[in-house]
Amino acid sequence: MRRWLVVLGIVLALLTGCARVEPTAEAAAAAAQAFMESLAAGDFDRVWNALTPEAQRRMGTAPVAAYLDDHQVTFAAVDAAREVEPGVMRVAVRGVAVRDPGRTVEWPEWWLTLRWEEDRWAVAWAEPLFEPALSAYHNTDYPEQLDLARDIVAIDPHHYRGHLELHYAFRGLGRIRQAEHALNAAWARATGAQRADVMAARARFKLAIGAPAEALALAREALSLARPYAPGTYSASWQAETLIVGARAALALGDREAAQALADEAAELDPANAALAVFRYQLAAEGRLQIGSAR
Repeated sequence: MRRWLVVLGIVLALLTGCARVEPTAEAAAAAAQAFMESLAAGDFDRVWNALTPEAQRRMGTAPVAAYLDDHQVTFAAVDAAREVEPGVMRVAVRGVAVRDPGRTVEWPEWWLTLRWEEDRWAVAWAEPLFEPALSAYHNTDYPEQLDLARDIVAIDPHHYRGHLELHYAFRGLGRIRQAEHALNAAWARATGAQRADVMAARARFKLAIGAPAEALALAREALSLARPYAPGTYSASWQAETLIVGARAALALGDREAAQALADEAAELDPANAALAVFRYQLAAEGRLQIGSAR
């Protein structure tokens, strides 16, 4: 009898070992695949349980549930995982489309970060905080944006977006050196389709600190980087706003002709753009001032 108990114990140990997840790249890719399927299905429980404890602690359930209610995510394929540091893998997800009631954004690739924690590959996903951080920026609530940006970076320091939100928050708070450091960190982490976003932020930053020549060149570079991904990733509105950054830089350099040409290009893309309307008013006001000074 004792012999059979020993045999039974060995069999159970083997079965337990077979079910155990190993810290391999293949297991990380499988975890990423399962997470994306859960996300596409809008399955809150499976999405939540796949997250790292840090992501769960910093986000809470409400933002995750709201994101799943408001967004529909589809994807084409999950690539192999690659190790970026011990216990941390990054996985590219191809052909991602994120739809909400107002728009659809297409990403040729979306990167997931996975951490080996508690004997499993957990997903360091902070996407539900992106829109609240952006909303805080537009409402000039820079302290709130800074808190959200720090949460994003704490969850996934390998994703560019948290560092970019840090940049905008620091810039809004007048902390210029920290803003520049965060912008450089975002650029270092941005992949191909993400670089236009960071370059446009750099153009705005240079314009804000009084370097219009650099701002104009950077705005043009951002538009060039965005071109292969437009309009799926970079909408007509985004392109128009970046053109207006260039137009404002050209006007600061005294080149009204270039400024007008860039504004006209923005108008072709998005005639109702708010930034365009403000710039046209600025351009007209500057023209009236020049006429008055010539009299």
